[in-house]
Amino acid sequence: TGLSGPCGQEWLVTNETDSFVNEVDEHLRREQAVSLARRYGPYIIGIFVIFLVVIGGWQFWRDYQQGQARQHAEQYAAAQQLFADGNLAGAKTEFERLSQEGPRVYRAMASMEHAAILAQEGDLEGAIAGFDAAAELAPDQIMRESAQIRAAYIAADTQDFPALRTRLQPLIDSDTRVSYLAKELLAVEAWEAGDTALARQTFDQLTLAFEAPDSLRNRAAVALSVLGPAPASQTPADGAAVAPAPSEGETK
Repeated sequence: TGLSGPCGQEWLVTNETDSFVNEVDEHLRREQAVSLARRYGPYIIGIFVIFLVVIGGWQFWRDYQQGQARQHAEQYAAAQQLFADGNLAGAKTEFERLSQEGPRVYRAMASMEHAAILAQEGDLEGAIAGFDAAAELAPDQIMRESAQIRAAYIAADTQDFPALRTRLQPLIDSDTRVSYLAKELLAVEAWEAGDTALARQTFDQLTLAFEAPDSLRNRAAVALSVLGPAPASQTPADGAAVAPAPSEGETK
């Protein structure tokens, strides 16, 4: 046959040798795989189990959080309905409770609602404290500045001008839309405190603030027309406004 002779015999020997080597390699690989599985298998299984537990725990926590949020949203809406129905005491109690528990955003909103009721009842100091607490809880800048400006409006009736100015300064520096309201309040209170230079300067800035609401700019223009031009004594060489001593007609 074609396999007879020295060449054929050599080919058969080579083929059998290759087959044997392949079987040995396969056996070694199988033993190595079994050894690795025995050695690292428990760790791999443990990691997989931990992964499943983490995923399951995360899913459970997310569902729990969503359920809590829905529950507090319903309770918050119910407290608002109590207020709308004229049940001030019931709404006050509910908002106070909600300000102490639940998701942060609902605690902040409930704190503001509770503070608003305190202000309506005449507890101005309590209302300021409530709005300040809401500002600390607020999860975003819009809610925080809303609480801060509402506290500032109340503080204008209960605190002296330096304290109010300190309270308003962070809002003025924020350069947001709330900053225009803060500047307007600062100007009004500076005028009433006798600091007409600061009032005039701030009103003038507001009339030039083209991003401010038109109604606010119009109010600032009217205030400037009432204040009139700055006296020469209020305009030093460097151009900075200096407030004169308040007269009786310039104070409350």
